[in-house]
Amino acid sequence: MLPKGPADENRGSDGHKVTLRFLIAGGWNTLFGYLVFVLLDLFFTRVFSRRYLAYMSAMIMGNLLAILNAFICHKYYTFRSGVTGLGILGELARFSTTYVFTFLLSLILFPLAVETSGLDPKIVAGFFLIGTVIISFFGHSRWSFRHQDRSVPTPPAATK
Repeated sequence: MLPKGPADENRGSDGHKVTLRFLIAGGWNTLFGYLVFVLLDLFFTRVFSRRYLAYMSAMIMGNLLAILNAFICHKYYTFRSGVTGLGILGELARFSTTYVFTFLLSLILFPLAVETSGLDPKIVAGFFLIGTVIISFFGHSRWSFRHQDRSVPTPPAATK
């Protein structure tokens, strides 16, 4: 069983608020990531003569920018983490690892999907974003920000 995260620990109105904020931030992050990919793909299409170099470069750079954008949104808006200083680097490391699996999987499956389906890379990227959103919800709510406020002791009744 997965460890509990902020969305689980705050069932009731607070838990629903976290979920709603996650969906709002996720919608923005999805739009941001897709638009960045499209713009970078258009740019790299002019730079590289080989199509796969253009869309793979756009995918790599777009993912890095989208992950940084998502971290900022989820840290300060969704989960309202109070971690400061060097602790932010720990959060960023945990946050980023939730994307490592989907990123590596995309590096393998994205060109395969584009080349075998005959679909435009922009359409395939849209499908890949859906999987990333689902995985990121569970990863962030149960791991990335679950230790966001260690100064608040757990009530004895909740330790059972």
